[in-house]
Amino acid sequence: MERLANKVAVITGAGGGLGRSYARRLALDGADVAIWDINGDGANQTAQLVSETGRRAIAFKVDVTREDQVAAAAKDSFDALGRIDILVNNAGIVRDIAPAPIESIKLEDWNHILAVNLTGAFLASKALVPYLKRSGRGGKIINISSGTALHGGSIRLDYICSKAGIIGLTRALAVMLGPDWINVNVIAPGPVPYTLLDRDQGAPPVESDPRFPPEMLYAARPLKREIQPNDIEGLVAFLASPESDMITGQLIAVDGGRVFVG
Repeated sequence: MERLANKVAVITGAGGGLGRSYARRLALDGADVAIWDINGDGANQTAQLVSETGRRAIAFKVDVTREDQVAAAAKDSFDALGRIDILVNNAGIVRDIAPAPIESIKLEDWNHILAVNLTGAFLASKALVPYLKRSGRGGKIINISSGTALHGGSIRLDYICSKAGIIGLTRALAVMLGPDWINVNVIAPGPVPYTLLDRDQGAPPVESDPRFPPEMLYAARPLKREIQPNDIEGLVAFLASPESDMITGQLIAVDGGRVFVG
């Protein structure tokens, strides 16, 4: 039997990139999927790909910084798919991938990054936890942080702080929701091609930016190859499955060992 049969997942930021990869993988493992993204066309394209696996899929245009939109999408996802068992908080942006002095960071940029990357995960969790509880059998929340939150200044301060906040949110929710058998874990990926796209600013993927050549990115990584979506999506599927029922509050880095190098 598919390990996510009869389960329903909500994935934020699933209109492209890694979010789309997660949606397709969970569907292949048997889950029906609600795709949330501020890019409505991208969400619809992901829903079409999920539907091609034979699973149900529904797309919602959602700004995760807007509590009203998040609450409405949570209700509509539940009404359309009948239950919610899994939440993947994946939505995230970065203004620019190069480190910048604190004096140069605008408050509006700081607020926007934290609003999407951290407050968005808080709002989605707040809206969806009541639906996870309704099943009476618990559920899974999988948050997506970043390896940069573990080793500091390789990228902008505002992004690092937002992703470090995701780790704290994960651990607090793991304790809070444990009695309801809701597992909460966090994944910290290293840089992956075509992620970190800021749809507002058009920031390029880390691994296509000339300021960050491959030899520099991989120099401190014991496993010297680029990280691919399938390196992460299998972990997402595992943490969404019954196989991880006794794992909660854990941070798992998928970075080729970079975190241990310093």
